[in-house]
Amino acid sequence: HYNTIDTPVLYWSGIPGNAGDFPAEESFYTFLEQAVCLFASETNYRSSPSPFGIRMTDRQSGVPLHLDISDLPMRKGIITNRNKFILGPSGSGKSFFTNHLVRQYYEQGTHILLVDTGNSYQGLCSLIHDRTHGDDGIYITYEEDNPIAFNPFYTDSGEFDVEKRESIKTLILTLWKREDEAPRRSEEVALSGAVNAYIRRITENRDVRPDFNGFYEFVRDDYRRMIEEKKVREKDFDIDGFLNVLEPFYRGG
Repeated sequence: HYNTIDTPVLYWSGIPGNAGDFPAEESFYTFLEQAVCLFASETNYRSSPSPFGIRMTDRQSGVPLHLDISDLPMRKGIITNRNKFILGPSGSGKSFFTNHLVRQYYEQGTHILLVDTGNSYQGLCSLIHDRTHGDDGIYITYEEDNPIAFNPFYTDSGEFDVEKRESIKTLILTLWKREDEAPRRSEEVALSGAVNAYIRRITENRDVRPDFNGFYEFVRDDYRRMIEEKKVREKDFDIDGFLNVLEPFYRGG
């Protein structure tokens, strides 16, 4: 609320030495960590001695400041991590300040990854992209004509550990089955066999380009012959139904 009637009393009690006259009904109990946050509006800011920081301006005097809100507080033990939370209503300058923060962190050699909604940082990325001739400022966004895609079968090293194999299997299982449709044990075994057999194929022959299209064709042709030789029954693994469900993801549908 906005004080009007008791303004003279508050002014008087705010003079050093008159704190005893501060009205009890205007006070409240709080914790020390929250109480010190209120001091920010009662004093002027000072530049940080740290070489790392961001350029700001004192809101009362307009004097330029150099503030370290990450490394110096960590060294002093004031904070235990560098997480930041920016809160404000629409139009208050959250994105403007974050652009300012991110640009200065980047210019001091910091690696930055931003996940954004609303394209608030596309302009900054374009600026850095042009300045570095495409080395930095990489901006990836969803476009209907050019949707974001990834290749689950690609690895830089060409090696597939257990975790990678299981993630591929889980991905294909998610595309294959509905959320409320649990796979049978025989279907899980057949899918694991298909994934492992395809991985064996692409690791033994590096000329084969690993991707989902190749996996689909492998299951359609080679793996079909493999399960026929093993005499896997259709009720245990319906390969035609499997391929039919995955067909929309094959070569763009």
